Amino acid sequence: MTPKFTLENLYKSFGDKHVLQGVDLTIYPGESVVIIGGSGTGKSVLLKCLLGLIPADRGSLKMDGKEIIKESAVENEARLKDIGVMFQGSALFDSLKVWENVAFRLINAQHMERKKAKKIALEKLAAVGLTEKVGELFPAEISGGMQRRVALARAIATQPHILFFDEPTSGLDPIFSSVINDLIRKCVNDLGATALTITHDMNSARHVGDRIAMLYGGKIIWCGPAKDIKEADNPYVQQFIQGLSKGPIQLETDVRDVA
Repeated sequence: MTPKFTLENLYKSFGDKHVLQGVDLTIYPGESVVIIGGSGTGKSVLLKCLLGLIPADRGSLKMDGKEIIKESAVENEARLKDIGVMFQGSALFDSLKVWENVAFRLINAQHMERKKAKKIALEKLAAVGLTEKVGELFPAEISGGMQRRVALARAIATQPHILFFDEPTSGLDPIFSSVINDLIRKCVNDLGATALTITHDMNSARHVGDRIAMLYGGKIIWCGPAKDIKEADNPYVQQFIQGLSKGPIQLETDVRDVA
């Protein structure tokens, strides 16, 4: 089976800050993979490289066996048509109604007639448990948890075969987090999509992932089935999943002389 994504020895730096330092990862079609790691470890940078928003410095990044690191803007645009993204913090357009947010790509990228796009948007909202009445509201008129549902509905509006989730439960309480996790798993399964989620929420990682990979020091230091992570024989993984202040993971501190 040809992998959906193959990352080999992937590097990305910003000046003297070396973020990705030889990332190796394979993601297969129909698989849900979660990348965990602390803040500033490069999870979002890796996601942006996959989306073509920023170029990797060196290494190999393939989708369906095709190298995409040096793809043209036209090739990137064509590739992104089959990818749905749920952005961190929802990233909804304040000036558009909920249904217009969900239908945004259908109307503006696919040039679909508004009436047809609205019908699809309302169907996707129903799929994440939101009513037509909610569709007529503006994002500021609904809760943060409902905004995440809208963001998920927007991500699946075009029936993509690839889904990216950027910190989907960040800032949500445990109950809403569980709701979003259940919806993500359901939507991925219903679409038969390949999914990549980046998060530091271990409950979310275990729930939505078939496999979990940990990013630390610019590399994937552990990767395995989600069910096996509790028994992972890796001190970095154990410190992270247990939330321990002491261990091999070095916490960045800003110590200043205040004397």
